[in-house]
Amino acid sequence: MHRPRRFHRLAATVAAGTGLFLAASALSANRTELAPLPEHHVASAAAFGMFEENAKTAVAVVDAEAPKAFVLPDRPEQWFSPAGKNGGTEGLARFLAAIALHDNSPLYVSEQWGRTTGGDQSDHHASRSDSWAADLAVRGIQVPTPATETAARRVAAALGEADWEGGDLQKTINGYRFQVLWKVAGHFNHVHVGVRKVG
Repeated sequence: MHRPRRFHRLAATVAAGTGLFLAASALSANRTELAPLPEHHVASAAAFGMFEENAKTAVAVVDAEAPKAFVLPDRPEQWFSPAGKNGGTEGLARFLAAIALHDNSPLYVSEQWGRTTGGDQSDHHASRSDSWAADLAVRGIQVPTPATETAARRVAAALGEADWEGGDLQKTINGYRFQVLWKVAGHFNHVHVGVRKVG
């Protein structure tokens, strides 16, 4: 049976994205909080030296001989590429979450898009088809930690705000509003990374 090319690309994307998340967060393969990144974010991650992309098969291959240093992005031009559900916001939010998770144990994604409770203005809410969000936390901890502080600073730096220390950071880039909430009401135990398509 001949499978369409699209199916092979999807399978390669899932495999590569799962590898990126597991490699970036040093989690065991049985963790289910994380989901794969869209294909072109895998290519973006390759630009940061996380792994190479095999052009023939589009499957990520870990460089076992000489691991390349992980380089954090410090401006949106290095990684900005909308993809996935909800007008491309899914891929943007998940990519920023992957940056925050890299070598930052015990941080994990505590919530993403799909919430059915609370206000429908939240980037998490299932009624929104124009946004995506990821909350980054340390399980069982209700105060700021070094891992959540690192996550907030990394995401802000990727948005071009290297000296940000917390608050309500909002930045619009190419028609997408990014919001990072950290050390503000309701956000001392997790970092909120929200993306909404506004243009």
